[in-house]
Amino acid sequence: MKKLNFYHLTDLHYYANERIGSSGEAYDLKCKLDQKCMAESGAIIDSAFKSLIEDKETEIVLISGDLTFDGEQQSHDALVEKLRNLKNNGKRVFTTFATHDFYMHARKYTDEEGETELPKYTRAQLRELYNDFGYSEAIAEHKNSYSYCVQLSDDVRMLALNDDGDFDEFCGYYNDLLFWIKDQIEDAKRAGCEIFAMTHHPLVEPSPIYPLFSHKAMLGGYEFTAPYLADSGLKYVFVGHTHIHDIDYIESKKGNRLYQINTASLIAYPLAYRKIEFSDNGMDVKTVQVKSIDCDLGGKDVIEYAKEHFVYMIKAVFDTVENDFETFLVLSKGFSGEDDKLRKVQPVLQKLGKLINSLTFGKLCGLFGCGKYVDNSIRDKKIVEFICQVILNMYGGTENYSPDTPEYKAFIAVCKRLGLVIKLKDYQGNPVELSELIAGILYDGEIDDWNAVI
Repeated sequence: MKKLNFYHLTDLHYYANERIGSSGEAYDLKCKLDQKCMAESGAIIDSAFKSLIEDKETEIVLISGDLTFDGEQQSHDALVEKLRNLKNNGKRVFTTFATHDFYMHARKYTDEEGETELPKYTRAQLRELYNDFGYSEAIAEHKNSYSYCVQLSDDVRMLALNDDGDFDEFCGYYNDLLFWIKDQIEDAKRAGCEIFAMTHHPLVEPSPIYPLFSHKAMLGGYEFTAPYLADSGLKYVFVGHTHIHDIDYIESKKGNRLYQINTASLIAYPLAYRKIEFSDNGMDVKTVQVKSIDCDLGGKDVIEYAKEHFVYMIKAVFDTVENDFETFLVLSKGFSGEDDKLRKVQPVLQKLGKLINSLTFGKLCGLFGCGKYVDNSIRDKKIVEFICQVILNMYGGTENYSPDTPEYKAFIAVCKRLGLVIKLKDYQGNPVELSELIAGILYDGEIDDWNAVI
């Protein structure tokens, strides 16, 4: 096959405030308590799109859902103009949409009126609005889901799969869509074409913690769907949703692999997207970052700004769980928290938050009789600071606390002690070893999540 170059971006979460007009403390608080750089979203997207336009050798741009912050009509309208500019500069743009584009509560924020509802488009209206960005080039379309298949080159096709499901409890593929996907894969084979897919929700856990705490954030029925697609002949899928920068795979019982390229949200740390070269050698995946934006950041580098913004939110979680539980409930929705379940254990969580906020590595290991595992270089290091870095590493695709680092040795020693009394189970009721779970979060040494040939 001939080499094919393309970009993958996801989770733009564009909030077109220049049209919406949110302002005041209510808006500022909303911006601060979010992982995403909400106020700067337009400037970040503009910078990324400018770089895409400057790359004259790469025409194809894939964007896999959550195009807007929460489905505001103004944001969709403004984004279509930006996409139109890409197209006018020679780009072929292919989009899918997801629940943040039509299902969430679109809001305007002002001190005078608080949160007020904004109009949203229906899924059918989004299909028409984004017609020129994928659908108009479709060689086949699955009408019920608004999924489609396109011919990217003479010998490469792509499946753009909407996985909205029932728009709430189940985000995934119903049987009619699964059968359609298999038909498209077989049709591509008959035509002598390679085929890959993009969808929104992940089919492979981007982190070991996902099956335990964020099962709903996965593609519904992924345990069946991923091996089914692998055995049907699909080898690559590009996804978003989790905002985690990760490359991984599943291998079916028949020995077929499905590689998943999960790209971080464009408007959140690490401000990353992908550039891919597809050839007979496989997918050569490289990470590109937004390096500057037309926005006043107080003299800060934009990536450092996004990192500090994310860390502020993480630390706010630990502060509010101890001191402001109502705000903690708002923040917990960012990691699939459910109000009713969290309220039941509020006293325990508040005590735990107070304890964690006071801990250093030395104190933590002392509590569990693991003092011999604490290197002097980390004895006074705050556990909250360590957790912040672990979360940044997980989302940034840089899980680099390898087994030979002092942090890994000390923290895993504590987890082994805790594992004797804390018995974890995943959503299927299978036992999960705490130390193994945490080890997978601290270090991922198999596939380079930033740059890899797969």
